Amino acid sequence: MTAFNDLNRREILHRMTLIMGGSLSLSLITACDNGVQAPSKVENLDLKALSKNQFDLVGDIANAIIPDTDTLGAKAVHVDYLIDDLVANWMRPQERVNFLSDLDQLDAKIIADYSKRFSDLSATQQSQVLDQLGTELNAAIGKNPRKPIYRELREMTLFGYYTCEVGASQELLYDPIPGGFKGCVAFDDIGKAWAIE
Repeated sequence: MTAFNDLNRREILHRMTLIMGGSLSLSLITACDNGVQAPSKVENLDLKALSKNQFDLVGDIANAIIPDTDTLGAKAVHVDYLIDDLVANWMRPQERVNFLSDLDQLDAKIIADYSKRFSDLSATQQSQVLDQLGTELNAAIGKNPRKPIYRELREMTLFGYYTCEVGASQELLYDPIPGGFKGCVAFDDIGKAWAIE
Protein backbone atom coordinates (compact mmCIF):
# COMPACT_ATOMS: atom_id res chain seq x y z
CA MET A 1 0.00 0.00 0.00
CA THR A 2 1.26 3.47 -0.86
CA ALA A 3 1.83 6.05 1.86
CA PHE A 4 -0.67 8.91 2.15
CA ASN A 5 1.91 11.49 1.06
CA ASP A 6 2.36 9.66 -2.26
CA LEU A 7 -1.31 10.04 -3.16
CA ASN A 8 -2.01 12.49 -5.93
CA ARG A 9 -4.51 15.19 -4.88
CA ARG A 10 -5.93 15.24 -8.41
CA GLU A 11 -6.70 11.53 -8.11
CA ILE A 12 -8.36 12.05 -4.74
CA LEU A 13 -10.41 14.92 -6.19
CA HIS A 14 -11.40 12.76 -9.17
CA ARG A 15 -12.55 9.94 -6.89
CA MET A 16 -14.46 12.33 -4.65
CA THR A 17 -16.25 13.82 -7.64
CA LEU A 18 -17.35 10.34 -8.68
CA ILE A 19 -18.52 9.56 -5.15
CA MET A 20 -20.53 12.79 -4.94
CA GLY A 21 -22.28 12.44 -8.26
CA GLY A 22 -20.03 14.48 -10.48
CA SER A 23 -20.04 17.95 -8.92
CA LEU A 24 -18.01 19.76 -6.32
CA SER A 25 -18.25 23.38 -5.26
CA LEU A 26 -15.56 25.79 -6.33
CA SER A 27 -14.72 26.38 -2.66
CA LEU A 28 -13.91 22.68 -2.15
CA ILE A 29 -11.90 22.44 -5.36
CA THR A 30 -9.86 25.49 -4.37
CA ALA A 31 -9.35 24.18 -0.83
CA CYS A 32 -8.21 20.80 -2.14
CA ASP A 33 -5.87 22.43 -4.63
CA ASN A 34 -4.32 24.36 -1.73
CA GLY A 35 -3.77 21.26 0.40
CA VAL A 36 -6.43 21.90 3.04
CA GLN A 37 -7.19 18.87 5.19
CA ALA A 38 -8.59 17.98 8.59
CA PRO A 39 -6.20 18.86 11.43
CA SER A 40 -4.46 15.97 13.13
CA LYS A 41 -4.37 17.71 16.52
CA VAL A 42 -7.27 19.83 17.76
CA GLU A 43 -6.19 20.76 21.29
CA ASN A 44 -6.36 24.54 21.77
CA LEU A 45 -8.07 25.11 18.40
CA ASP A 46 -10.71 27.81 18.47
CA LEU A 47 -13.78 27.77 16.26
CA LYS A 48 -13.45 30.17 13.34
CA ALA A 49 -16.94 30.50 11.86
CA LEU A 50 -19.32 28.07 13.57
CA SER A 51 -20.99 28.57 16.94
CA LYS A 52 -20.69 25.76 19.48
CA ASN A 53 -24.20 24.47 18.60
CA GLN A 54 -23.45 24.62 14.86
CA PHE A 55 -20.13 22.87 15.40
CA ASP A 56 -21.79 20.07 17.39
CA LEU A 57 -24.49 19.68 14.72
CA VAL A 58 -21.93 19.56 11.90
CA GLY A 59 -19.74 17.05 13.77
CA ASP A 60 -22.61 14.74 14.63
CA ILE A 61 -24.08 14.83 11.10
CA ALA A 62 -20.62 14.16 9.66
CA ASN A 63 -20.24 11.25 12.06
CA ALA A 64 -23.66 9.90 11.09
CA ILE A 65 -22.61 10.07 7.42
CA ILE A 66 -19.26 8.33 8.07
CA PRO A 67 -19.42 6.57 11.46
CA ASP A 68 -16.67 4.69 13.24
CA THR A 69 -16.39 1.16 11.87
CA ASP A 70 -13.20 -0.83 11.49
CA THR A 71 -11.69 2.57 10.57
CA LEU A 72 -12.16 5.86 12.36
CA GLY A 73 -15.26 7.91 11.51
CA ALA A 74 -15.55 11.52 10.35
CA LYS A 75 -15.64 13.06 13.81
CA ALA A 76 -12.68 11.01 15.05
CA VAL A 77 -10.50 12.42 12.24
CA HIS A 78 -11.70 15.96 13.00
CA VAL A 79 -13.77 16.61 9.89
CA ASP A 80 -15.88 18.98 12.03
CA TYR A 81 -12.86 21.26 12.50
CA LEU A 82 -12.12 21.11 8.78
CA ILE A 83 -15.70 22.14 7.96
CA ASP A 84 -15.33 25.10 10.35
CA ASP A 85 -12.14 26.07 8.51
CA LEU A 86 -13.79 25.67 5.09
CA VAL A 87 -16.71 27.89 6.14
CA ALA A 88 -14.40 30.54 7.62
CA ASN A 89 -11.67 30.65 5.00
CA TRP A 90 -12.83 29.06 1.76
CA MET A 91 -16.45 30.09 1.26
CA ARG A 92 -17.35 33.38 -0.36
CA PRO A 93 -19.06 35.77 2.10
CA GLN A 94 -22.59 35.16 0.76
CA GLU A 95 -22.00 31.38 0.70
CA ARG A 96 -20.93 31.59 4.34
CA VAL A 97 -24.00 33.61 5.36
CA ASN A 98 -26.30 31.18 3.53
CA PHE A 99 -24.58 28.12 4.99
CA LEU A 100 -24.74 29.39 8.58
CA SER A 101 -28.37 30.45 8.14
CA ASP A 102 -29.31 27.09 6.63
CA LEU A 103 -27.50 25.30 9.46
CA ASP A 104 -29.48 27.27 12.06
CA GLN A 105 -32.73 26.49 10.20
CA LEU A 106 -31.83 22.80 10.12
CA ASP A 107 -31.10 22.84 13.85
CA ALA A 108 -34.42 24.60 14.56
CA LYS A 109 -36.32 22.10 12.37
CA ILE A 110 -34.78 19.13 14.19
CA ILE A 111 -35.63 20.66 17.57
CA ALA A 112 -39.21 21.39 16.40
CA ASP A 113 -39.67 17.83 15.08
CA TYR A 114 -37.97 15.89 17.90
CA SER A 115 -37.79 18.34 20.85
CA LYS A 116 -34.05 17.57 21.01
CA ARG A 117 -30.86 18.59 19.28
CA PHE A 118 -29.44 16.21 16.68
CA SER A 119 -26.66 15.20 19.11
CA ASP A 120 -29.23 14.02 21.66
CA LEU A 121 -31.25 11.89 19.24
CA SER A 122 -30.96 8.11 19.17
CA ALA A 123 -29.09 6.52 16.27
CA THR A 124 -32.45 5.54 14.74
CA GLN A 125 -33.75 9.09 14.96
CA GLN A 126 -30.52 10.49 13.51
CA SER A 127 -30.89 8.07 10.63
CA GLN A 128 -34.49 9.22 10.13
CA VAL A 129 -33.33 12.85 9.99
CA LEU A 130 -30.66 12.01 7.40
CA ASP A 131 -33.16 9.98 5.35
CA GLN A 132 -35.56 12.93 5.38
CA LEU A 133 -32.77 15.31 4.36
CA GLY A 134 -31.81 12.95 1.53
CA THR A 135 -35.41 12.83 0.33
CA GLU A 136 -35.61 16.64 0.41
CA LEU A 137 -32.29 16.84 -1.43
CA ASN A 138 -33.56 14.60 -4.23
CA ALA A 139 -36.80 16.59 -4.47
CA ALA A 140 -34.88 19.88 -4.69
CA ILE A 141 -32.69 18.87 -7.65
CA GLY A 142 -33.11 21.47 -10.37
CA LYS A 143 -35.68 23.50 -8.40
CA ASN A 144 -33.57 25.61 -6.06
CA PRO A 145 -30.58 27.65 -7.25
CA ARG A 146 -29.02 27.33 -3.78
CA LYS A 147 -27.45 24.09 -2.76
CA PRO A 148 -29.39 22.33 0.03
CA ILE A 149 -27.61 22.25 3.40
CA TYR A 150 -27.45 18.46 3.49
CA ARG A 151 -25.66 18.34 0.16
CA GLU A 152 -23.10 20.88 1.36
CA LEU A 153 -22.56 18.99 4.61
CA ARG A 154 -22.21 15.70 2.76
CA GLU A 155 -19.73 17.17 0.25
CA MET A 156 -17.60 18.72 2.97
CA THR A 157 -17.73 15.55 5.07
CA LEU A 158 -16.61 13.36 2.18
CA PHE A 159 -13.96 15.89 1.15
CA GLY A 160 -12.60 16.12 4.69
CA TYR A 161 -12.64 12.39 5.31
CA TYR A 162 -11.15 11.22 2.04
CA THR A 163 -8.38 13.82 2.05
CA CYS A 164 -7.22 12.88 5.55
CA GLU A 165 -4.74 10.06 6.06
CA VAL A 166 -7.27 7.59 7.47
CA GLY A 167 -9.77 8.10 4.67
CA ALA A 168 -7.23 8.12 1.86
CA SER A 169 -4.97 5.30 3.01
CA GLN A 170 -7.13 3.01 5.18
CA GLU A 171 -10.65 3.44 3.85
CA LEU A 172 -9.80 3.78 0.14
CA LEU A 173 -7.53 1.38 -1.66
CA TYR A 174 -4.76 2.88 -3.73
CA ASP A 175 -2.85 0.81 -6.23
CA PRO A 176 -0.54 2.98 -8.36
CA ILE A 177 0.17 0.04 -10.69
CA PRO A 178 -2.92 -2.15 -10.98
CA GLY A 179 -2.45 -5.81 -11.74
CA GLY A 180 0.26 -8.21 -10.68
CA PHE A 181 3.88 -7.86 -11.68
CA LYS A 182 5.17 -10.48 -14.07
CA GLY A 183 8.81 -9.75 -14.72
CA CYS A 184 9.42 -12.25 -17.47
CA VAL A 185 6.61 -12.94 -19.93
CA ALA A 186 7.06 -14.43 -23.35
CA PHE A 187 6.13 -11.96 -26.12
CA ASP A 188 3.89 -14.61 -27.69
CA ASP A 189 1.74 -14.59 -24.53
CA ILE A 190 1.14 -10.83 -24.84
CA GLY A 191 0.68 -10.57 -28.60
CA LYS A 192 1.52 -6.86 -28.80
CA ALA A 193 3.85 -4.45 -27.08
CA TRP A 194 2.29 -1.96 -24.67
CA ALA A 195 2.16 1.69 -25.64
CA ILE A 196 2.91 4.37 -23.10
CA GLU A 197 0.17 6.75 -24.19
